[in-house]
Amino acid sequence: MPINSSTLQTALLKHLDKSSKTGGTRLGYLGDPLRSSSPADQRPTDQQIMEAVWSLISQGLAYIDYRQRATENWYLFLTRAGLAAARDEAVNPDNSGEYLDQLASRVRKASETVMQYAREAVNSYTSRCYLASTVMLGVASEAAFLEMARSFASWLTDEQGKKFGKIIEDPRTNFITKFSEFRKRIETHKPSIRPDLSDNMSLTMDSVLDLLRVNRNDAGHPTGKRFSRDDAFVNLQIFARYLQRLYEFKDFFDANRPES
Repeated sequence: MPINSSTLQTALLKHLDKSSKTGGTRLGYLGDPLRSSSPADQRPTDQQIMEAVWSLISQGLAYIDYRQRATENWYLFLTRAGLAAARDEAVNPDNSGEYLDQLASRVRKASETVMQYAREAVNSYTSRCYLASTVMLGVASEAAFLEMARSFASWLTDEQGKKFGKIIEDPRTNFITKFSEFRKRIETHKPSIRPDLSDNMSLTMDSVLDLLRVNRNDAGHPTGKRFSRDDAFVNLQIFARYLQRLYEFKDFFDANRPES
């Protein structure tokens, strides 16, 4: 199986970080250590390595030191953002491939719709389109919330569930109304929810989701509000934690539906 681009990018980040302690890595010598550390059936080609190099540069994670006139003495170094991406054990959107891999691993039940918008958010971030990244995160968050809310409707008793389900599925009802209706109902059922989920539920369900919703509205309408790289970076980190928690709620509701 050929090595995929995200795995190769992560390997290149780690290699450059290690090499920076011994003086850096010359461009012409990147291939040997990457190939020797890869399984035989996943050894990258020269073209794949060059594509990974330019991907890091385009994302602002690496730069070429061309102070030497002879091109064979040009070195590739990580920027500060690149070093952070290489060393950060938490989900780090600067290492976009690893971020998406971790997201998919942590939230295995997320729908393709949610993951599609999450990928668009990360791709927009790495392309420095921070407004677009913020909007895509808002859409992904709304899609994930609706999936969880449908499971919550099925978890409720028949009459309550049907009434709430109609609200969720009504295209004329705006998102904040759906969320408010969910919040009212889940608070009354809090004692029936596992303590590890109900603890800090308000923080999880209100502040994080509302932050993403507000940011999406500000970014998705001509308000003139600007979003910096730091804003988009933090939002992506919050999203990864929030999404995992949201699907934990969904799993709980699905596993504890009342018997028909």
